[in-house]
Amino acid sequence: MARAVPRIAWSAGQGTLASDQPIKTVGSFWPYATTLFDYIHRAMPYQAPGSLSVDDYYALTAYILSLNGILPPDGKLDKKTLPKVKMPNRDGFIPDPEFSKVPVPK
Repeated sequence: MARAVPRIAWSAGQGTLASDQPIKTVGSFWPYATTLFDYIHRAMPYQAPGSLSVDDYYALTAYILSLNGILPPDGKLDKKTLPKVKMPNRDGFIPDPEFSKVPVPK
């Protein structure tokens, strides 16, 4: 029997998070482009995760961001530009008060 693979919606969903049926996608839910890159790098391609070049992972991340209107279709990413991408839901997460009690090392 084939193993079930979780489905991820890569695009659409913008403006649905406050609705009765939110669609959590890269463009509507994910807060950071760096998290998307990390996920793609660790999980893709499905049969051989981590087997692409770093440039290919940046290109794939840029493509998914362009599907969501976050980057232009010809947008490019690299280690300097990726952290500068402002995701639509970056400010949509509320910090858990439990973690604000943890002292931050100086």
